[in-house]
Amino acid sequence: MIDVGWLGSPVDVATFIVVLAMLMFRLRPRVETIAAAVVALAERRDDVDDDRLRSDLDVDDRDVDALRTRIVYREADES
Repeated sequence: MIDVGWLGSPVDVATFIVVLAMLMFRLRPRVETIAAAVVALAERRDDVDDDRLRSDLDVDDRDVDALRTRIVYREADES
């Protein structure tokens, strides 16, 4: 069994668990979104190997497609 005395009081243990949970559930999605944005920007540049960057950052194609800007042209309604 793990002794909680090495970490501190029970309040310190609870704080440690809350901080770990926040890092896992809030920070990780932001880092993954930023990595997908970097790959999406790299695809527009000729001097950057976007395929290698995509594999190094372990980014899915679906995540990059979700960040691409789509411009949709609609004609104005003539009233």
